[in-house]
Amino acid sequence: MNCKSLVLALGLLALGSATQVWAQDVLGPLAGAVDQQLVKGWQAGEEGGWFVLRNDTLEGSEQTLAINAGPPPTDGREITVNVTLKSQIPEAAIGLLARSATNNDICLMEITAEAKGNLFCVIEGDFKSIASVPNAARMDGSDIITMVEVPGAARFFINDTQIGDVTYATALGAEIGVMAYERGTFGLADFQISGPQPGAASSGAGLPPKGGSGGTGLPPKGGTSAGGSGTAPSGGAGGSAGSGDNKMAAIMGPLADAINGSDDKQGWELFFEDNWLVLVNSATASSELVYKMPVGPLTSGERVTSLDVGILPPQGEDAANFSKSAAGILIESSDGRASCIGEITAARDGLVLCFGADGQGREVGRLAGAAQGGGKDVLQFVERPGFGEFRLNGQVIAQLQDDPALGGDIGILAYERGEFYVGGFTISSGAGTASTGTPSSGGTTSVGAGVPMFGHDEARLIGVYLGLTNSIFMHEFGHALIGELQIPSTGPEEDSVDIFSALKVVEPTMYPTEDEGINAIGREVATYSALQWYYSGMLAQQQGSGETPWQDEHTPDLKRFRNVFCVMYGGNPAIFTSMAEQIKFDERTLGRCEEEFTKQNRAWRTILAPHTRVDTWFPEGQLPADAPGAKVEVTFEPSNSEIGTFLATTFGDGLRGFADNLSKNYALPRPIAVTYKDCGELNAWYDPREGSITMCYDLIEHLALMISDIEMGTGDTGSAAQTQPTSTAGNVAQTSTASVGNATSADELADLGVPVTSVLFPAPYKGPTPASHSKAQILTTQDLAAALNEGTPMLLIDTSGLAETIPGALSVTDAGKDGSLTDRFQSAVDGWLKEETASDARMPVIFFGRDRQDRSSYNGALRAGALGWNAFWYRGGIEAWQSNGLPLAAVE
Repeated sequence: MNCKSLVLALGLLALGSATQVWAQDVLGPLAGAVDQQLVKGWQAGEEGGWFVLRNDTLEGSEQTLAINAGPPPTDGREITVNVTLKSQIPEAAIGLLARSATNNDICLMEITAEAKGNLFCVIEGDFKSIASVPNAARMDGSDIITMVEVPGAARFFINDTQIGDVTYATALGAEIGVMAYERGTFGLADFQISGPQPGAASSGAGLPPKGGSGGTGLPPKGGTSAGGSGTAPSGGAGGSAGSGDNKMAAIMGPLADAINGSDDKQGWELFFEDNWLVLVNSATASSELVYKMPVGPLTSGERVTSLDVGILPPQGEDAANFSKSAAGILIESSDGRASCIGEITAARDGLVLCFGADGQGREVGRLAGAAQGGGKDVLQFVERPGFGEFRLNGQVIAQLQDDPALGGDIGILAYERGEFYVGGFTISSGAGTASTGTPSSGGTTSVGAGVPMFGHDEARLIGVYLGLTNSIFMHEFGHALIGELQIPSTGPEEDSVDIFSALKVVEPTMYPTEDEGINAIGREVATYSALQWYYSGMLAQQQGSGETPWQDEHTPDLKRFRNVFCVMYGGNPAIFTSMAEQIKFDERTLGRCEEEFTKQNRAWRTILAPHTRVDTWFPEGQLPADAPGAKVEVTFEPSNSEIGTFLATTFGDGLRGFADNLSKNYALPRPIAVTYKDCGELNAWYDPREGSITMCYDLIEHLALMISDIEMGTGDTGSAAQTQPTSTAGNVAQTSTASVGNATSADELADLGVPVTSVLFPAPYKGPTPASHSKAQILTTQDLAAALNEGTPMLLIDTSGLAETIPGALSVTDAGKDGSLTDRFQSAVDGWLKEETASDARMPVIFFGRDRQDRSSYNGALRAGALGWNAFWYRGGIEAWQSNGLPLAAVE
């Protein structure tokens, strides 16, 4: 399974099936094309006002939706569509299409994942590029593509900018629609065909309309081009009540009355723009605007305040001159003598400042550059008795312990000059249900009161439900692999599949994406997959039922937690250290966890290698990428439980995509049918006779409620939740080498069919290697010999373990050991390299082994390259060196 696709699957909320009702709202005349034209492998749904097309797996696939609009009238017509996309593939694109009704001639105006605008036509099979404009798209949800068409010609625009003209009449005057290309998530909205207009669609000047990206990762729909901007609140700040009160309540929730009932502040003005309240200070330096409401002290449970924020400089001004402008959540003591502000600045920092009775401020925490801008940022203040935590987009900025500012008033503050966009203000309590107003843009769809929402913290919410679901499923899938593939178990089967589940859950945290929001979800998923066993074990102890019957095949819960957590900690100590400290995990045990992870990861990968298709994430796989095999097929039965229904509707598509990836990774002899259902018991199981896995909503519900009771104070659960190699060698000796012999570098660089990977090869490190490297530069024998003859300072590291090596090299056999790029050994490698190079990060660090079949040298270069060292991989190794007639020396 591709770890990154797993993390993305964790972050995706369900898109659902397309229906005429909502499709008509966002697609207009295209709505009827969805059911008839949706390509197999593509999914369609609605999220945050977008019509969403998603392709997780089909490389190079196209999805078009088109209608036959016929020829344009003599005075022309205008076609517009609001588009966006999210993809890791630079060529992925979405655009406005004109197509012949009788042949395959097309013209397409598209924007790519790199924000490039491409206008091209394919006429009688010939590709004709008309224009390609870098950075033509804003990529913030506001991009509008427009085609102005007259008989025989069309002009295309992106956001009012003319891109080019088309005169290929064979592609015009017939079908009109949209096309999405490659893998990714694509959003479109407001598709319209109208009469002639004087120009392309206007784009406004403010921040994008708020509405949230949900699980798709798309920006808010409409961006700056949606209507409704510039409307003043009818009640105003200090004005009379009116229809604006309803608008204010929808945007600012429980704070609406405080805003409507306040007096105007000199130099500030307020107005509505789409779903934002805009606070504007054009000229008054160092001025602040505050709205607050009393909430009182918190005696139990948790309270979460959320605010969506965006900042622009004053009209016509340079943002660089207003770096201190800021807006955020204010907490203040009832007597007004102490306060703290969690805010984002115009410089895109997340910042927490606290003030005492003397008015002196102190910086409590800062996340430099953590704000995304463009109206995409969510601030939260999470409060428990005597404790508070400010977060920006799920990341903790600062924590407060028994601070005098706690337990008084909560509100918002804007400071300095600028245009401050605020909205989605909510205060939740207990299980996280909003007290009033609309959910913040990071929230999920409306659910029943019986579904714990964990303070509407998106990463935590997804982490709990998918942490529970995926850990249980991967446990049962481990049983299925053992049963279906007839592979040996690495110990008692129940314990073995616990370890398999832990390995799969922790993997995504070891290979983070560029999206910190997705990474935060991955960390939460891993955390809660382990915490379930800790919580249930501690509760059992408190209730006097901690002993598991001796004949039960399952290990007691606390022991299961120890085994699972140890493997996860060993794979990525950095993100689990805090948790280990909180639960007082034994230091001596922690010291063995890294080796435990390495052994277990090596064992499972080695055992499964004969049944694994080789790819970037499974370089040890022994089957070709196109090896045949059966699918893992997932079905969600209707549930009588609110949590079961929530799980199926919210995470169903992501869980199906997760199962699809497993089908691609492992060559299964027969289909595995996975059914989520009400079982009437707390259980999940694999049936070897039927080749099926049953996932019980009952068990997931039980565990989710347990976690909510403990962490959110929604039930009486007691206190379960509290409960290196060294060397003295310096630079390579300046050993003169003979000229390189007649052997060529072609053999050294031959492609052996193994893809480039950023995953460490498991021991015993023997097998074909990739022809290139993801983190290091490739050296041939000629390259290395020339550098040595020139006296280039370098560090040569031999991982082969042979008695002879290249003169001047250090023999360090474990420099390429397996494990993970986030384990403790990685820190040891970094420290050793600093010692050997005198911390000269520019010095070439060159790894080599026995030959092209020595994977330990690839691992060594991967570890060094991932740490940022100037890493090189001499793939040919000692065999290539000798075959070129070059000398070896005894290892010292």
